[in-house]
Amino acid sequence: MVDQSREETASLLIAEAVRWVDLNDFPYIVEVVFTDADGRQHSIIDKTPLFWFDDDEEPDLDTEFPIPAYLDAVVLEPDLPGDRVRIAIDHRSVNDDGYAEFTVAAHQLT
Repeated sequence: MVDQSREETASLLIAEAVRWVDLNDFPYIVEVVFTDADGRQHSIIDKTPLFWFDDDEEPDLDTEFPIPAYLDAVVLEPDLPGDRVRIAIDHRSVNDDGYAEFTVAAHQLT
């Protein structure tokens, strides 16, 4: 759980939308991936309105993947060794609790 006693900073984690998962219902479901600081790739699958995209334009059926996408994140520890930061992503697709922490490179945040 997030330690509320520390000052936390909202940010966006740079990721990529890589493919459609389901086009049967609207809004469509897309897979968004990012790589953590240790090189492990993580995948989040959900409806397009739950992610941020450049110019606030959600992908449409003509979109050629991959495209930039962004995840809401909270910076928990900003100054880890090796220019890393520990973040929290609050997204119901991350795990059963809808919350997970990751260590990513600082340049992956906007």
